[in-house]
Amino acid sequence: MVRATLSTQPPMPASFKPEYTLDITPERNQLAHEVSDEHFDRAAFARQALELARPLRTTVAICEDATRMHVESGPQWRRRGERWALLAIPRNASRRAIALAVAELSRAPRAWALDLLVSMENGAGYS
Repeated sequence: MVRATLSTQPPMPASFKPEYTLDITPERNQLAHEVSDEHFDRAAFARQALELARPLRTTVAICEDATRMHVESGPQWRRRGERWALLAIPRNASRRAIALAVAELSRAPRAWALDLLVSMENGAGYS
């Protein structure tokens, strides 16, 4: 017997469980699609932002050339209290989108992300 149920939410891909995916507010979802033609090393910018944010007990993998900006996170297997995270960065992501994604991952306030942008505005070392 096959039983089907209707859901108001779009189906999740089989590999992504909702409890391992961070919700992005509508404003941040818009930023996930924010692009920039500025030339800089996006992965290096994300690494620097992660060094500043220092997500507690989290191992972060950075995926470059993704189709869209997104953050995923979940518990580390066999390591109680630790978690893993994936930060997917498209090749045309804006600095603001990256900073807000790192803030989301680090559970830092939005003001932190904006402060990061101001402090790194010159882009030294990320060209």
